Amino acid sequence: MSLGSVLQTAVSGMLASTTSVRVASNNVANARTHGFKASRPVFATQTYSMIRIGSAPSSRSGGTNPVQIGIGVKVAGIATDFSQGSIVASSNPLDVAFEGEGFFIVEGPTGAPSYTRSGNLHVNAHGEIVTAAGDRLLGFGVNERFEIQDGELRPLSVPFGSSAENADGSAATLLSVSITDNGRIRGKYSDGVDRDLGQIRIVRFVNPSGLEADADSRFHAGSTSGLPIESNPGEDGGASLVAGATELSNADIGQNLIDLFMATNFFRANAAVFRTADSLLDELVFLRNG
Repeated sequence: MSLGSVLQTAVSGMLASTTSVRVASNNVANARTHGFKASRPVFATQTYSMIRIGSAPSSRSGGTNPVQIGIGVKVAGIATDFSQGSIVASSNPLDVAFEGEGFFIVEGPTGAPSYTRSGNLHVNAHGEIVTAAGDRLLGFGVNERFEIQDGELRPLSVPFGSSAENADGSAATLLSVSITDNGRIRGKYSDGVDRDLGQIRIVRFVNPSGLEADADSRFHAGSTSGLPIESNPGEDGGASLVAGATELSNADIGQNLIDLFMATNFFRANAAVFRTADSLLDELVFLRNG
């Protein structure tokens, strides 16, 4: 291996260490981001340089092993940890946390469906249920008789200020809203009757690590994630919901600080290799000029 190759190998190590620092620092920065899922880099060796191929045993020789030298490291992938984050109580009745595997379906900025674990929900000026980033929560709506309408997903809303007709023809006003563990949005009316206002739908993926991350804790289906598997919460292996609670980030600050420390030392070690190879190149130049 030439000294130039040694320099390239050292550079690959420094780049890998830089990737580790970037991933760990992002995890630490999002340690208080609700629904955030931490990541970790996955490394692999680059193609080896063949100095001499091996030879099979023969009547005159016992054979030789191949002589190969590695030429560095590469980033094979960034794996996302979708394990459950801690669940903490909230004073907002619309806040919802996942307990298990699944994602909310939201309408992203482009109008296309996106997926998130962030359950910090509130009602906007139009009565629509939205995330902290303003994405509309999607699910099944209800008809004028407050019956869930299966079929096409639509933005869910809470009809504050509206009234429902009692059996005697009088009007009952909406007083409060709650969410059940199976995703039903229930409204309590002044006549004491609870009525359905909508049904939250969730999705799962065969390979959630294949999802593509976006801003505001959103994910998009990727080419390796598989198609979304849609269901009601708590059905078909999907997560159930915990109302009046939020899911915290699953980033382990202690582990990420250790990762930052290790990545820094790896960078320094590779930088030392670079300086050594550079110094040897200077010696070669000196010998030639001398």
